[in-house]
Amino acid sequence: MQSISGVLQKLEHQLRERLDPLGYVDAENDAFMTGHEPHKFPHFYLFRRYSGLDEEGMLAAEAECGRHIYEPYRELLSFMNGARVLGLVLQGSTGVNLDRSGQGVGQPISLRYGNFCERPDYIPQGHFRIGSINGDWHSQGHLFLVSTGEVELYNAKFDLIGKRWSSLVEFLIDEIPRRLDLYDENGREIPGSKKLPGDTDDWEQLAAEVAEQERRN
Repeated sequence: MQSISGVLQKLEHQLRERLDPLGYVDAENDAFMTGHEPHKFPHFYLFRRYSGLDEEGMLAAEAECGRHIYEPYRELLSFMNGARVLGLVLQGSTGVNLDRSGQGVGQPISLRYGNFCERPDYIPQGHFRIGSINGDWHSQGHLFLVSTGEVELYNAKFDLIGKRWSSLVEFLIDEIPRRLDLYDENGREIPGSKKLPGDTDDWEQLAAEVAEQERRN
C-alpha cells in the first residue's frame, strides 16, 4: 500500500516539472509556490504548498477544527499543511503556521470550515472535511474523508454526492493529475474542460439557481 507522503512527493515532482517553467518561489520549511500566472493576478500561482505540521501543530489543528483528524489526513498534514493546487483546496491549520516563509506563500484554508462551522446538517457526523474543488463559475464540491477511509465529493449546497474514491491515496492519484490535464503548457485552462469530477454535470446550473435566488432575496 502506498503511503500518503510517498504519493505526495511523486505528485509534487510531476507538478513542479510542468509548472516551474512558468515561475516559482521556494520558501522555508519546504513551502513553495509554482505556476506563476500574472495575467490573472500579479501574485497568482497554480500551486501553493504550505509547510508540514509537527506534533504540536497537529494538536493545534485538532483544537482548531474541534474534531479528531483521521490518520490518512494526519500524514498529509505532517507532509504539508494543506495546499491550493489547480482549483483544488486541501485545508490545513492556520493557528501555528502563519506564513513562516517570509516569501508571501500565505496560509491554508482553515480546517474549521465544514468541521466546526458552516457544516450542513445532512453531512454524516463521522465525515471529516478536508477541502473543496471549484467548478466553472458558481459551483463547488466539498471533500470529506469518511471514517472508513473513503473520500466523497458533496455538492456545496445540496445533499448530492458526485464522486467517491476508495481512499485518500486513490483520490490524490486520480484527481491531481486529472486537474493538471485541464491546463495547457502555458498554464492556461483548456476551454471546455470538465472541472468537477464524477456525476456533476448539472451542479453548475443548480449553483447558478441558488446564486440567483440569494441575489433576489
